[in-house]
Amino acid sequence: MAERRSLPELLAEVPTLVVNLFRAELENLQSEVKGKVAKLGIGGALLAVAGVMAIFMLGWLLAAVNGLWQLLFAEWAAALLTAACLLVVIGILVLIGIPLLKRGAAFKEMDSLDSIKDDVNMVRGLGHAADGTSPLDDLPTRTTRTDGDLR
Repeated sequence: MAERRSLPELLAEVPTLVVNLFRAELENLQSEVKGKVAKLGIGGALLAVAGVMAIFMLGWLLAAVNGLWQLLFAEWAAALLTAACLLVVIGILVLIGIPLLKRGAAFKEMDSLDSIKDDVNMVRGLGHAADGTSPLDDLPTRTTRTDGDLR
């Protein structure tokens, strides 16, 4: 059976527990950030290599398109038409890419940060959601039976 401790012993242990809690939360946050940064680094490197290869491929493709247009139009008109097609493609890619970048801020949605905010709010006495609610609000409430007995 567990040893019973006095109230002063328990109260003396509270600062150590709070410090250990924050230390554990910071370690959790650090590991979560490391994981996200590692994935971003690997993904960024792969995209950079793909981008370089795409630039070379695009050069060949544009030469082929320009050659195709030259079968139908004068050389200057074929070059102008190729450039106009490129401008349309670039515009479409920009219109698609900007919202994706805005939504890609994954660092806003980190569970560790939410947990640390909840811990700070609890220590400050603001409740778990900083909305003034008590952490006891999450506990199940007692129900009253029809015969008036509380359960």
